[in-house]
Amino acid sequence: MYVAHTDPSPTSPWGRRLTRSRLVGLAVAVAVSAGALGAPAAASTPARTAAPLGPEVIQTNQAPTGYSVTFRYRAPVEVGAVHIYGDWFYSRPENVTCQDCGDGRPPSQWQPGDIPATPWRILPLSKGADGVWAITLPLPSGTFRYAFTHDCTSPLATGCTLHDDPANPWEVQPQYPGAPGAVRSRVYVPNSKKFPTYDNAYQAPVKANRAGTLESRRYVSALSTNPAGVHDIVVYLPHGYDPNRATPYPTLYLSHGSGDNSIAWTMQGVAQHVLENAIADRAAQPMVIVSTDFNGLPGGNQGYADELRNNVIPFVEQNYRVSPRPEDRAFGGFSAGGSRAFTILYDNTDLFAYHAAWSWGGPAATQAQVDRMKAVAGGIHIGTGLQDRLGNIAQNSLLRVAALRAAGVEVAEYNVNGVHTWDVWRQMLDNYLRNVAFRATATSLDVETAQVGGSSRVKVTATATVGTVTAGGASPSGEVDFYAGDVHLGSAPVRGGVARLHKTVRGGLDGPVVAQYRGDRLFNGSRSPSVDAAG
Repeated sequence: MYVAHTDPSPTSPWGRRLTRSRLVGLAVAVAVSAGALGAPAAASTPARTAAPLGPEVIQTNQAPTGYSVTFRYRAPVEVGAVHIYGDWFYSRPENVTCQDCGDGRPPSQWQPGDIPATPWRILPLSKGADGVWAITLPLPSGTFRYAFTHDCTSPLATGCTLHDDPANPWEVQPQYPGAPGAVRSRVYVPNSKKFPTYDNAYQAPVKANRAGTLESRRYVSALSTNPAGVHDIVVYLPHGYDPNRATPYPTLYLSHGSGDNSIAWTMQGVAQHVLENAIADRAAQPMVIVSTDFNGLPGGNQGYADELRNNVIPFVEQNYRVSPRPEDRAFGGFSAGGSRAFTILYDNTDLFAYHAAWSWGGPAATQAQVDRMKAVAGGIHIGTGLQDRLGNIAQNSLLRVAALRAAGVEVAEYNVNGVHTWDVWRQMLDNYLRNVAFRATATSLDVETAQVGGSSRVKVTATATVGTVTAGGASPSGEVDFYAGDVHLGSAPVRGGVARLHKTVRGGLDGPVVAQYRGDRLFNGSRSPSVDAAG
């Protein structure tokens, strides 16, 4: 259930705050076909209940995917043909040799090893006696966007108006008239155990008692030209968000790509579901997500960075219980948003401790930019779909990471089979949350040595302190390994941020001592500077 109430701000004529008690892309009935066994004959045939409009996810346990979705749609009576337009066409990765080329197979011809590939094509619905148009498609696991066309004759829906599903609308609609991007609907399909397709459970809507809320917000912006003087964001608040929490929440800021707007990351990218599943897996801690809009901002990439610095971040920090420290902020963007991510990473590095740029090659870095990146406290994440041929993005991304690493910049690289689509960007976000964002630690070491009597034995007390770069409320756990040169002295558990090892060695230490924190499900490992404690 979604409850909408008007934002009292006088600067928000189009803004609505949407409070969600459950973050689901669609409340669908998942059914398994079964016959009625041993049912007594009815005295009279009851009236059949009309099937509900909208999508119905059905577990078929049949090839090729084990699931199908039936879409039911009522069009105006004057419409003579209805087609569905969705991102469910597939290709072998090796056959995608250029932008918008490949096998182009419909979902009924899905095969293991396929990737979702563009372009989309329309598929015809059939009209029933009740006037409802319907189509059933076998679909692999994942989140799918779709819309309907009326009397469209273009196989690619070129020039045709796209109609979203009135029985399954997006929870947040575009925040101002003329916002870029077509409005569509979406549906999530689980993975079949009998006919496994993709491991996309991280995209699934979580149960209502673990879901957060989405808010559509408008803020004052002197830079904004559309809407003039104001701009829009979508804010996700995690389940149990506490405006009075002692430790402020970390914040993840996201940018869409060309032709989209601030609702893209939640309505199409399902960023809220990606995070909530990571939290459920104890692979990420609760955070606030801010989905931004770079449209209507002059100054290109730097103009967007200025908007973040001067307007977006201050507004969020004034209205939500989030940390004002850069160490507690992360950024990510794809495509044109990835271009902006590189500008932020190179020239506005101080805004965030964690940076991610996806599906964009990025320019060469100057030495000054390299020096700034080397000082990033959290982490840098760069990735792409390996079949992304738009502007040769895939190759350029690989080359950029290699160049940055050669310059001494640490980069977490994550590449997947895929093209320039949301299927890739959802995977990028999931990997970023589970491996980089807000996970950095720093380990320091103190070593004391003492001779044991008149013997050659030395008592070593090594104390490692494991701290987090981000103050998100959680503390590191697990173990720390201690080494003297190449010799493993032993390990000790982390308690209260400290691991302490007591060890007696013969003949002293064979080299400087270092402490290596292994990491845990929430935090990455880190290595201390070496301590020369030979004795």
